[in-house]
Amino acid sequence: MTKINKLALLFASALCLANHAFAAEPIFIQGKGTAPYDNLFGKPDQKFIEQAKANAVFNAILQGIQNQPEGLRSHFKSAASNLSIKDYIDKFIILETANKFEVISKEREVVVLYTGQMDLTSLRDYLNAVPQTALKNQAQLSDALVAVFFTVRETSGMTIFDAERKTDSAAATTDAMNKESEGGVEESENGVSQSETSIRQEKSQLKTTASGSTTIRTDKAQYTLDDISKELFGDGLKARFTSKGINEIFDGAMFESAEQLDEVYGAGDSIRSKHWKAVTEDISNEEPSIQYLIVGTLDFSYPTEDPVTGMPTYSGTVSGKVYKLREPGKMPTTVGGLAPLEAKISAPTQQDAKKRVVAKLGELAADEIISFLNQKGIL
Repeated sequence: MTKINKLALLFASALCLANHAFAAEPIFIQGKGTAPYDNLFGKPDQKFIEQAKANAVFNAILQGIQNQPEGLRSHFKSAASNLSIKDYIDKFIILETANKFEVISKEREVVVLYTGQMDLTSLRDYLNAVPQTALKNQAQLSDALVAVFFTVRETSGMTIFDAERKTDSAAATTDAMNKESEGGVEESENGVSQSETSIRQEKSQLKTTASGSTTIRTDKAQYTLDDISKELFGDGLKARFTSKGINEIFDGAMFESAEQLDEVYGAGDSIRSKHWKAVTEDISNEEPSIQYLIVGTLDFSYPTEDPVTGMPTYSGTVSGKVYKLREPGKMPTTVGGLAPLEAKISAPTQQDAKKRVVAKLGELAADEIISFLNQKGIL
């Protein structure tokens, strides 16, 4: 190589570094990662510590980009989920000099608390360099067995309305009232029947008049979808599954049909056959290895105030069911219901309280899902 070419190469390298430094967007990030270890005695092997560190960095970056466009977050989840600490540093995504790791060894589990800095520009450059086909291939898990769909919603109001209905006899009205009090019912031309999915929040009172008409008073909850909390809840589930060594569970939010479920539950309704058809066909086309679905909601109640501290208090409830898939387009069969989970937390601000509820319920829900699937011999 001639002297001129060497100088040109050095100049070009220096220019690239200068451009990178000029365009860098360093932001502070922090996160927690866990990894199970199987050492019977002594400290965990280094490989488990490195896995927990990588999980901590991954979760920290997810938290750091939670306000970035959805496309960036989705690409990162798909393309960077298997990167090591060295990969993150080599690609300039995290700044090595700012990294701080606190390793805590618990019984059968390594916990790592991470703080550092991330360069948004380098993250975008890395993701833009990954072909879309590679992103899709990495997002699809060939060994995925279970898909988890959760809608996160917050009570925004309550509608109370009366409706009058003509009945043939008082006996018919009484029979309908007794069945309806069981919850989760639907009316059809053949009468009143128990519906399979009953996450609908609706209460009715029936009164029969002397003329044979019936007044129905219904209290129906109104909801607002919380997409940010949904993503945090999904990230918490994934982190917990990963920490337990579970790789067979797929995030249902990656499917297009997840939006339909959000719309249904956001309106306070139940899943109908047309929605099941869309979900099962979507899964069959994208991830044919999936055999089971977990569908449910995380419901936030109105924020209140702690009577002792005066701090804002949020409470949330998780409920859901497990379904076995059949042929594409067919209604799935019910395997069973998950145990209802609740969390109530106070914090200096409403947002802090809500985030802590999401984090707590994410861990509890993941553990309940793993326990249920193990009991049924699915995992």
